[in-house]
Amino acid sequence: MHEVALAQALWRQVVSEMARHEGRRLLALDVVVGAWSGADPESLEFALGLLIADSRWPDARVRLRREPLALVCCACGREFQPEELNLVCPGCGGLDVDPVRGRELRLESLEIE
Repeated sequence: MHEVALAQALWRQVVSEMARHEGRRLLALDVVVGAWSGADPESLEFALGLLIADSRWPDARVRLRREPLALVCCACGREFQPEELNLVCPGCGGLDVDPVRGRELRLESLEIE
């Protein structure tokens, strides 16, 4: 389960940022999980919850936002969200597409008291 390693990396970012806000309380962390990030959102949330429970801020919440996959067609430039695994451009039928959203896994923000 690589979500544990991902959660640990995200948590290191949280701890580093909170060091800049000494004495303040962490209320929540917002995490973006892309559809093609390779991370299971539920497992990631669970792993982050374990890290939070054993921290200086055990009451902090994890707020996950799922980012759907968005592609852009290299032939016609149309951006679209594919249905299922159909990666064909609905505009021109092109197969040469690149992801523009949905591959990321990132700490988006912290809510601090």
